[in-house]
Amino acid sequence: MPNIDKNAMRARGLAGISRQEKRSVTHGEFWIPEEARELYKRALRALNAAGVPYVVAGAYAIHEHTGIYRETKDLDLFVEPEHVASAARTLHDAGMTTRLEQPHWLAKAMAGGQYIDVIFGMGNGLALIDRDWYQHSRPAILAATPVRVAPPEELIWHRLFISERHRHDMADIVHLIASVGGIMDWARLVAKTGEHWPLLLGQIELFRYIYPELRGGVPEWVVSELLDRAREELARERTDERVTRGTLISRFSFTIDVHEWGFRDLRAEWIAATERLPVIRAIVDADVWDERSRAVESYHARVA
Repeated sequence: MPNIDKNAMRARGLAGISRQEKRSVTHGEFWIPEEARELYKRALRALNAAGVPYVVAGAYAIHEHTGIYRETKDLDLFVEPEHVASAARTLHDAGMTTRLEQPHWLAKAMAGGQYIDVIFGMGNGLALIDRDWYQHSRPAILAATPVRVAPPEELIWHRLFISERHRHDMADIVHLIASVGGIMDWARLVAKTGEHWPLLLGQIELFRYIYPELRGGVPEWVVSELLDRAREELARERTDERVTRGTLISRFSFTIDVHEWGFRDLRAEWIAATERLPVIRAIVDADVWDERSRAVESYHARVA
């Protein structure tokens, strides 16, 4: 094989792309602006010292598994709900302002115009962050600090439901499959996807379309099993009930289904059920929040 100057090839490849496209490229290291790096370092070291379990997800996790660097303005920490109050208290004691944004899935820690997302569930209400995220994570270094990085199986599962007009995670999913599909626990991913398996099948077919000659990635048994389910679903008797799962993947794009076409909104139902869970009530009632959003302030009126 001839010698290839990868740096020269990369420079030629980047010459014709836009500034926006250059924000998502294969990069040697995960670059963080100095001000954000210092905040991340302070937060991560405080959490480590306090023994609060968390995993790093988001753009950094994608970089760890695929080598793709994407410029980002925040740090995503995934925490099991029972550890959210401890995480918030630790970050507050480290000099950050804590804010509960959404009762069922999102909090923030902020300082100096920088912020960290503390995520403990899915925005659509389908699930809370569970032990699998930490149990199957891998060690890494971020901002000169030891961390655990979210596993690819959970990253794919989480991204199956992100299909907004302004943000679509299809590329992340297919890049994860291309990079680490051969070593993934597909049985766990299929099981975790559960009744939402059509989303996984759709992303697998996109992967096979995008990389038609790439060997490996998805085991044959996964494709066969999901296609068998698709054939069974095709033959199923329909009830003609006006119900939409569209809002589970894009609240914006399918709001018309609910508000103008009269479809039942499964997203709203899942969120309402999650908000009633005792662990969510405990998060809302915890005395660790410096600020609360309007959605949090109206929580008890909604859930009572």
